[in-house]
Amino acid sequence: MYNIVTNSQFISELKKSRYFKINLGLAATVDVGNGRVFDKRDKFAYFYNMQYSTTIYGQGNIGDIKFYTDVYINKPIIAIYVGDDFEEFIMEIDYNILQQKTIDSYLGYILKNVDEQLEERIKNKTTKVVDEKPIGDPNLLTINPGSVKFEDIQAYIQKQKKL
Repeated sequence: MYNIVTNSQFISELKKSRYFKINLGLAATVDVGNGRVFDKRDKFAYFYNMQYSTTIYGQGNIGDIKFYTDVYINKPIIAIYVGDDFEEFIMEIDYNILQQKTIDSYLGYILKNVDEQLEERIKNKTTKVVDEKPIGDPNLLTINPGSVKFEDIQAYIQKQKKL
């Protein structure tokens, strides 16, 4: 599932797609007895509001790809959030490529790049988890011998070898 936030100029280009369906989404706030609070039913809009302290406005969708406008984005960028944890990818919009392709193929091009970057991030996270080894404290052996772990003993032996 993708959530895409961008400026209104790029949204205007997206509306040219034959698959684009206008869906203005939910109201940003709801009335609760003593005032208005931000609506938590749209989880992504709520996340974005908490992250950036700004309200985004739903514009529509293409399948399960939801599009939002942030009126404070003035540069030609597109922010893509993937999955339920909203992994963020920021990309610049290349209007030269957009003029050469249709909006549908350009969107496919962007999403393919995002998928490749996501796979790379996942791959890097798993290799970091495998490569991490606990580092021992060589001084713990003399300070508090009762709480020594195997890594501490290895660090102490390495320290003695260097001396």
